[in-house]
Amino acid sequence: MSRKEKFIEGCKKGVPIAFGYVPMGIGYAAIAIKAGMTPIQTISMSVLVYAGAGQIIAASMLLSGATAMAIILTNFVVNLRYFVMSTCVLNQVEKSSLPLNILAAHVTVDESFAMFSLSEDSNIWIYLGIAIFAWLSWILGAGIGVVVLDLLPVIVTNSFNISLYALFVAILVPSIKESKQIALLVLITAVLNIVLGQFLGNWSLIVSTLVGAAVGMYIVDDDYILGGEV
Repeated sequence: MSRKEKFIEGCKKGVPIAFGYVPMGIGYAAIAIKAGMTPIQTISMSVLVYAGAGQIIAASMLLSGATAMAIILTNFVVNLRYFVMSTCVLNQVEKSSLPLNILAAHVTVDESFAMFSLSEDSNIWIYLGIAIFAWLSWILGAGIGVVVLDLLPVIVTNSFNISLYALFVAILVPSIKESKQIALLVLITAVLNIVLGQFLGNWSLIVSTLVGAAVGMYIVDDDYILGGEV
């Protein structure tokens, strides 16, 4: 297949991601606008940052009055996984150029990475089709959000604020069901965040995440991380 055909094939693979990203993008926009961000800032963050949960966390922290440094450091910690994902993608793809690698790194998120990992074709254009389609759907969701939120009843717009919690529940529940160690680690991190929140404020999320990751190195089996049985 030509580059165009492979890109279109990738876009088709990205359609399921779009069905989840559009409503999530609307949820992010609801929190961002409530936090005082302008429509342009809200959409620009989706274009330039594109961090999914990281954006929602940033908007939520801004809403709670967190400092810029706390928001930046929190997102740095939360989004460290993208370094690993980008490296894995670029190691997997066939011949590529530096501009395409930079673009691929920017649009790398959990869902596009997972979809590409399951693909039998490791062509860069397949990956870009998946990832760019997902990226555009996220931007579309944010765009829809800033337009329609003023037209919706308050009770509806407020309901979008739970999107962050719904996202993390969807991510955590399967792992918790499979591993008691993961369940224990989640509990430890959550309790630590609650306790530290009384003393450190918004910085508690950063500290509890780092401590939780350190504890996880000792209590979570390597076989589970590598895909084996627990």
